[in-house]
Amino acid sequence: MLSSIILQLSAKENGRIHGSTGRAVHGLWYQQWQKTFPVLANVLHQVNGHQPFTLSPMMGLPTPQRGVVTVRQGDTAWLRFTTLHPEVTQRTLETWLPSLPGTIELAGTRWHLQNIALMPQEHPYAGQTSYQTLEETTKPEKTWCFSFQTPTTFHIGKDAYLPFPLPGALVNSWWRRWHTFAPRQLPPLDLKLLHDQLFVSHYQLKTVPVRHGRRLIIGCVGKITLRAGKLPPETCHTITTLARYATYCGSGKHTTQGMGLTIAD
Repeated sequence: MLSSIILQLSAKENGRIHGSTGRAVHGLWYQQWQKTFPVLANVLHQVNGHQPFTLSPMMGLPTPQRGVVTVRQGDTAWLRFTTLHPEVTQRTLETWLPSLPGTIELAGTRWHLQNIALMPQEHPYAGQTSYQTLEETTKPEKTWCFSFQTPTTFHIGKDAYLPFPLPGALVNSWWRRWHTFAPRQLPPLDLKLLHDQLFVSHYQLKTVPVRHGRRLIIGCVGKITLRAGKLPPETCHTITTLARYATYCGSGKHTTQGMGLTIAD
């Protein structure tokens, strides 16, 4: 089972937020696990490579001015968590969420937890599904449209990042997460074939800097459309399945610290 969970918040006081809030949300996630299930907290903290969850930054905040967001009492915001592994999903729904306090502190400001949305009727980015459902209800497509709601970037070297979703790198980032967590594997990707026959047909993207302390990472936000060239039907089916999965697993790097939130249109 996969889940996408929205926490809807309202500010209990005035405040000022400096820089990205992805790390603050990650801190809330981890500290709450330490309180409710320390063993799982340690496992999640020590995992190398892909982790079985994604976290958004604080969304819906006022527009920053010179890198600073001014929050007024009563302002609203929301957070999104997704879980990619059945055990993490179960523990989140049964342990983590019920133990959340009514007031949480994020980025130096206290927030009232107004609502927890689990289904799309409550919030368009909430939902529950399974790997089997994603695979079995997919009809192969030839074009795929996405929006990157938070800055998205791809690792291309030891210390280098590319803030543009090249088709092969984008699809491969989803496939590797599926391969890590899904009970049934999808066919291997032919990266050369994707390079030659999967194209960007349209994009409206802009670069956005994300600052984590002293570290500055450049990502992109906006929309992109991919189009299949001479790809076999089974490859189109795999891409379509992964495109649906992207809404849960995110794209690129640092998806556990607020980057790469992806919505399939």
